[in-house]
Amino acid sequence: MAARMLAFTAPREGGDGFDAYHRLYSVGADVERTDGPFHARVHIRRFQRMVLYERDLGGLLHRRDPRRVGRDGFDHLVLHLLLDGDLAAGPPGAEHRLRPGEIMLVNTAQPHWTRVGRARLLSVALAREIVEPAVGALDALHGAVLPGAAAGLLRDFLLSLVRRADNLPDVAVEGAADTATELLGLGLKAATAAPVARRVSAAAARPLRRTRAEAYVDTHLLDPRLDAATVAAGIGTSRSRLYEDFADEGGVARYVQRRRLERLRDALRRPGETRSASTLAFACGFIDESHSNRAFRAAFGVPPGRYRSIVHRARLDRSDHGPIESVFERWISELY
Repeated sequence: MAARMLAFTAPREGGDGFDAYHRLYSVGADVERTDGPFHARVHIRRFQRMVLYERDLGGLLHRRDPRRVGRDGFDHLVLHLLLDGDLAAGPPGAEHRLRPGEIMLVNTAQPHWTRVGRARLLSVALAREIVEPAVGALDALHGAVLPGAAAGLLRDFLLSLVRRADNLPDVAVEGAADTATELLGLGLKAATAAPVARRVSAAAARPLRRTRAEAYVDTHLLDPRLDAATVAAGIGTSRSRLYEDFADEGGVARYVQRRRLERLRDALRRPGETRSASTLAFACGFIDESHSNRAFRAAFGVPPGRYRSIVHRARLDRSDHGPIESVFERWISELY
């Protein structure tokens, strides 16, 4: 039950792709262009009772006015996590310009809008029946903002989920929504009460430390000096404790190489990516092309160029899945 993914990229050859983007998002919002340059790169992944969006957007306004809210009957929670850039969102008259690391909560049964200058963000759609038992009624959450400190655990989990989405076991796909909701509840409590660290049990410390280390590695992959000592210092732990956390990977160095290989693999299969495999390898943190080719083949069974050809050919053979907007609409409908 691996998390399935839809991908969309614009501009496109022969046009800027806004009409196609408009069709894709017409299922959930009225979309307009703003004064800034338009671009969109979207990965949408389906989990059980949850949809996760990884987005790089610019020059867009998404709006759900009262007429739209009444017409489509949406009634789920959306979380917007700003990674970087310029994004403002919220209920009309109570908009908030997010800072990187903040998370806004949106009840889709109420009017709201999102304006993007240029931003990278993760958005999560969660079924009401999962959210309300853990954090309370959606009406009270509409427009709430988790500051960066309170949102940290949830942010790290979502980033880790994006990195691992293609290789998750069934139990993780089935339980991701519950985990996200539990961490959301923890963040909401932390925002108004005790610091997050006091609410984490000793038993949970190790996986949370591992998640922090993974997030640090992912942020610093391009640094050729990245090693266990750098990671340990970066997250405030010891090298020996970090080694225990990554024993299943064969150590931090092995994990760093795997993440670089995964990033290269993701770049090779990205629609619209035209850079050569060697250029992408350097862009993903490798400093030796021969080494990256050998490591890629050992990890995925084929050299990078061959992998790209296989993926692109397979993508052309998926016509029986229907238009992307129709598949997306089906995924959203599964929240109800």
